[in-house]
Amino acid sequence: MSARILVIEDNQANLELMVYLLQQQGGHEVFTATDGIEGLAAAEKEQPALILCDVRMPNMDGYEFVRCSKADLALKHIPVVAVTASVMADEQQKIEQAGFDGYFTKPIDPESFVHATEQFLSVSTGD
Repeated sequence: MSARILVIEDNQANLELMVYLLQQQGGHEVFTATDGIEGLAAAEKEQPALILCDVRMPNMDGYEFVRCSKADLALKHIPVVAVTASVMADEQQKIEQAGFDGYFTKPIDPESFVHATEQFLSVSTGD
């Protein structure tokens, strides 16, 4: 099942790795942005099936991005998954309370990343 996925990440190496894995292992169509402002514009234009969003970014962080996307009628149905280096319990709770549909911790595991990502796709499409 190929899907349109938006990856919002300001670290170039992390961005390239996620895009590569999603395209090569998953066969997905991937769009990118490097901050939340670009991410909102890309989400509105591309209408992806899933958004993977870094939590700490310049200009608009992931928390503000998810608040804006969930408040937008055209975007609120799209699952948004946080990608974060922090795995502390208080950060996990903050991610859930902010409106993210789940999270991945950095560094991502190339062996399981695509499969784990596709679990969010099956939930969003009802498969």
